[in-house]
Amino acid sequence: MFKRTLLALALTSVAGFANAAVTSATPNVVSLEGAVGQASVAVPTYTIRLAAEYAVGDVFVITLSGAEFDTTSAPAITFAGFTNVPTVGLLSKTASTATFRVTAVPSPVEVFSGKDFVLNGLTLKTTSVTDAAGDIKLSYAAKTSTGLDLDNVGTATSTVVTSKSQLSSSATTKLNAVIDVENERKQFTVGNDSITTDTLVVTPVVAAAGTNDAVYTGATHVIKGDFSWMESDGDAGIDAAELAAAFAATGGADTYTSTINTAGDSITVVVADAAGNTAEAMTGTFTVLGKANAKAPILPTQMFTIDSAIKYNTAAGAASTKTIASASAGAWTLNGFDENIVFMPFDAQYAQSINVSNTGSVAGAITVDITAEGKTYTKTLTATATPKATTNISGEVKAFATASGVMGNAHVKVVVNSPAGDIDVTGVYYHKADADRVKTK
Repeated sequence: MFKRTLLALALTSVAGFANAAVTSATPNVVSLEGAVGQASVAVPTYTIRLAAEYAVGDVFVITLSGAEFDTTSAPAITFAGFTNVPTVGLLSKTASTATFRVTAVPSPVEVFSGKDFVLNGLTLKTTSVTDAAGDIKLSYAAKTSTGLDLDNVGTATSTVVTSKSQLSSSATTKLNAVIDVENERKQFTVGNDSITTDTLVVTPVVAAAGTNDAVYTGATHVIKGDFSWMESDGDAGIDAAELAAAFAATGGADTYTSTINTAGDSITVVVADAAGNTAEAMTGTFTVLGKANAKAPILPTQMFTIDSAIKYNTAAGAASTKTIASASAGAWTLNGFDENIVFMPFDAQYAQSINVSNTGSVAGAITVDITAEGKTYTKTLTATATPKATTNISGEVKAFATASGVMGNAHVKVVVNSPAGDIDVTGVYYHKADADRVKTK
């Protein structure tokens, strides 16, 4: 009889260690943007399916990770599956825990295993939810009144809230024109949008969240680059008419208003939503004059960026803005070679040596831009980049600088209509009095 009792106790002990409560919840998906300003964020029902028997004095702790409880939160336990419910009271509460104690059990004794404790009444501190995206979880652990583990092998954990950003924006079609050297760098090669147009598409996105949704009201897109080529009437700066001729922002039912800054390096497009919480893609079309137009300027190779800000109303009705990190909006490249000699002095004290080496088999026309005192002078040289040879363009560049009135320090760009991998440019200047040579490229 004694042996049988010991065996029964041993089996009961092993079975007790195998028991484990199982938790479940249907997570609330909360908008990081829309939830701003809410008094608190609700936690859905959190259910603990019990797998052991509880007695008076047993304690269980529900622990929060990923956020903080609201100070006014009033967690409480209700029951499911019980015929006669026990009594459970809140023992203590912190920013991340709620501790409960069983204070009474029914008589006759109710079986706990297979039935549910249901947690209600929890709310989260709003800023703790909106400060970072991710899953917010509750976990369950229980102990007997004497401190022994109860109803848990490991920890039962369930996600109760997932916070996610609703608002984003990106350049879904980037500028990619190739400036055509054979057409004096005044238009693009065939194969882009056209020889005179290139298109940028910026797409804002408002993802569905589910709780405390943000309501889209518009956007502001700032395209940054060198837009000096838009100036066509000889006046200082780019006026509204020149901007309208060179750039158009369109898309869906929204209203688009474009402006350019005085420096000519930033176009701002303000988008007013006209379709009721519908974020629409903006298509920005750049149009150059092209070689056929006598006023057409030389187009600069360059990189473009896009800065966006999405305007919205929070779930509480407050107007707000989300800034999107600056990103690439594409580039304009050259169907040939270009090199910058960032410093080259042109005055009586110095001599210049500029050479173009061509290791390939394709001869290329050579164009030079000289920039000094805020002005740029451009000329296609008589000399060409001869295949399998080095061409000295020093004399022709010097004569062009003199004819242009350049006397002093300048920036020289050398453009060659040959495959870029075949061309190399070297630039050296030296002081005539002491023959001190300086290589700048």
